[in-house]
Amino acid sequence: MKTHHSHRRRKAMAAELSPDVVLFHILPRLPAKSVARFKSVSKGWRWFLTTPMFTNMHLHHQNRHKLLFIPNTTSSSSSCTFRTIDCESPEDGLTTPRCLPFKVDSHRNVSIITSFNGLVCVGIIKHDDNVEEEYYSDLVLWNPLTGEYRILSKTNAHKECYETITRASVLYYTSSEDDYKLLRVTNSCDAYIYSLKSDLWRKIESTENFHRWISNHCALLNGKLYFLKHDEAINKSHLVISLDLKTEKLTEVTTLFFRDSMICMGFTVLRGCIHVWMLHPSNSWRRKIELWRMDWDGDGDGDGWTKVSAACGYTWSTVQPLHLTADGNWLMHYEERLCITDPNGPFKSTMVVTDMCAGIRGKYIETLVSPNQYMK
Repeated sequence: MKTHHSHRRRKAMAAELSPDVVLFHILPRLPAKSVARFKSVSKGWRWFLTTPMFTNMHLHHQNRHKLLFIPNTTSSSSSCTFRTIDCESPEDGLTTPRCLPFKVDSHRNVSIITSFNGLVCVGIIKHDDNVEEEYYSDLVLWNPLTGEYRILSKTNAHKECYETITRASVLYYTSSEDDYKLLRVTNSCDAYIYSLKSDLWRKIESTENFHRWISNHCALLNGKLYFLKHDEAINKSHLVISLDLKTEKLTEVTTLFFRDSMICMGFTVLRGCIHVWMLHPSNSWRRKIELWRMDWDGDGDGDGWTKVSAACGYTWSTVQPLHLTADGNWLMHYEERLCITDPNGPFKSTMVVTDMCAGIRGKYIETLVSPNQYMK
């Protein structure tokens, strides 16, 4: 009897929900994979769920990160595939392999350069086993969830735009122009921006301070790109500079008190703030990793840096923080394993994935953003 009444209550509640409530308040909160099922409800729903308006509403609610793996297959006959794992529930394991939608001869020919809002920038090279390639043959913007991709135009592009190793590569979105852009700072310290909307490259002219950059760690927050700079002239300290994406001007933000005894392992945005992972050497063979938060927003507010947490017991090599989970644990790549570590407890790592032959290539979020949204 209870089951019958519960079923009736659920049906009554569903009947009270208007289509507007479902379309504007419920569906945008669902995972991107789930939205596709509702496209078959009607032609009207299918049209609405593919509009830029819904894509942007949906994007606002998506914050679950995925790690992207490309297996290091050795068989020339096997197709190049990728797999993912949820950063918040890595114990669920890797997803079923899926083929890359664009042509790649081998896993050695593809690199994940950067990602933003569900779009992943991929570099493809024409690999020669006897030659270390200096330039990509193509750059691709790809949505791993939908499979859509776009090969970037080489119009106005300098050869340096396709370097395989750069000082910085960042994908970002400018709301004032409704455009996705790719910034690449080359080894010669020139800066180039690709516009997805115009499908064109251009060079930033105001780069007089780019030659001072040494570290390639950077992160995007509130319309500014923050770069970590290792300054040899000032006691080998780490500094932070920002690039305003609207004015394209560089500004020194703050000076870190970290010295050359500490090594930067990552520079990222966590929960709306700039964070930096630092490897702290010790006298023993095990090291400590610290996570610091920048409390200064670049406009004079705040008073420096706050140490958020630290974890001890890591060897000098083969350790890399990947993600800070919602419950405060660290997802780490440690000694060919993917591990979860509680930084507040004694040194202990819980092994999650052992198939590290499926190489970690990057991190992204699943969204419905299309790399072809500006094509007519």
